[in-house]
Amino acid sequence: MDTLESVPLKGHAVRGLTDGFDGSGRLLRLGDSALADLIEYSGLGPEHHPRTGFFVCLPGHFYSTARRQFELLGEGPAPDSVAREELRSHFEQRQRLQDEWEQRLVPSLLSLNRLTIPPTLRTCFLGGPAVFAQAVVQAVRRLRSRELDRCIVGGIDSYVHGGPLADVYELGLLRTEEKPSGFFPGEAGAFVLLERADAARARGARIEGMLGPSSIAEESFDRFSDEPPQGGALTSAIETCLRETEPRPGLAIVNINGDEFRARDFGTTLMRIRGSVLPEDFRQWYPVESFGEIGVATGAASVCLVVRAFVRGYAGSRSALVMLLGDDEARSAMLIEDLPLPSGRAR
Repeated sequence: MDTLESVPLKGHAVRGLTDGFDGSGRLLRLGDSALADLIEYSGLGPEHHPRTGFFVCLPGHFYSTARRQFELLGEGPAPDSVAREELRSHFEQRQRLQDEWEQRLVPSLLSLNRLTIPPTLRTCFLGGPAVFAQAVVQAVRRLRSRELDRCIVGGIDSYVHGGPLADVYELGLLRTEEKPSGFFPGEAGAFVLLERADAARARGARIEGMLGPSSIAEESFDRFSDEPPQGGALTSAIETCLRETEPRPGLAIVNINGDEFRARDFGTTLMRIRGSVLPEDFRQWYPVESFGEIGVATGAASVCLVVRAFVRGYAGSRSALVMLLGDDEARSAMLIEDLPLPSGRAR
């Protein structure tokens, strides 16, 4: 401010992949790259498509709506009818964007990767980081009912360009030269393949990890409600996941990102669970250190981090807990377990 010079924001863009793309096109580029990698690695062929679901998590409107509400407040007193009309227009615009994702983005993503999955077996989930657990829970339900043999579950998000970047900047959520508490924006696409064990063995698939319990809980407030976070919802989700689990996981993947609200929420959760629900010496990994804040893509990316660590032998634990905190009301947790080792072998 002293010199009125421009200072670039710091963040993590996927250079070479998303350059020149914005909006739905940027999400498509991220999702296409991640999905192509999953299909090749998993050996998923056309013969498997009829029994495969596709659940993708996409950005919700929490930040854009909060920004519009604050802008209306900043414009001074106005009749309630004016504010209602402005918000109605905002929500209509968001609905059009959601329709575009469901009717164009998802079909394009599938078409680019030659996935022939009918509309009845694919679903979009919109929200913050914790919504990934909702997608996983629904996928597991359809796997257990044998409606599906397998389900591709993932997320795509970007905060480094266009409207999403403007929203989080105007809301004061980014770390800048003048605001040390905040996050660096990032972007990512990540997918995992959930498959029933019998179906995976029948096609000779790689099995590199096991999904344990998943749980979702909600606070009664969000980060803009002026209520201090107490860690209640996240604690509840964690306790539900680990209710019947022994031994306790020695590794946690947590999406705290440098923002004070999220740090307080996680810190108060630690006070509740450390030494009881989780061991005193459990280790913590933070996806934001490598990718920046990646929003709704965080859950799938976190699971990928855990499974890679199992396969390559540096997890240091036979199980890991993925914790997902959002700036909205939702919190979630899920347990990821390593494969049982043959008798007498050690990894």
